[in-house]
Amino acid sequence: MNPYQEKIKKFCNERNWNQFHNPKDILLGIVEEVGEFRNIIKWEQKPELIKKALLDNKKEVKDNIGDIFWFLSILANSCDINIDEAIQGVIDSNEKRFPIKETNNRHTNIHLDGYDGKY
Repeated sequence: MNPYQEKIKKFCNERNWNQFHNPKDILLGIVEEVGEFRNIIKWEQKPELIKKALLDNKKEVKDNIGDIFWFLSILANSCDINIDEAIQGVIDSNEKRFPIKETNNRHTNIHLDGYDGKY
């Protein structure tokens, strides 16, 4: 298990917080954090200004990423899922789905002439 996932599990167990962690509320916590993250770049369309806003607000971005991982770890723990194993599965799948030969310097939206080995 990921060491941070394990620390979060221990933290919650020590406080007997698992009784408050139902999947719906955990998911709503993730959505809330994503919404806070989105507010940093809301309404901006230019990629260079989006990147600048994220860099200029690095502390807030870092906090949002940490909070999202916190909630995701609680959800994974409640479902008995090892985050490291889950992400390794996604990496393995994406390596097959998006081979370098077909996707180097190319997006994956098949509706806009991209490549996605899933289809």
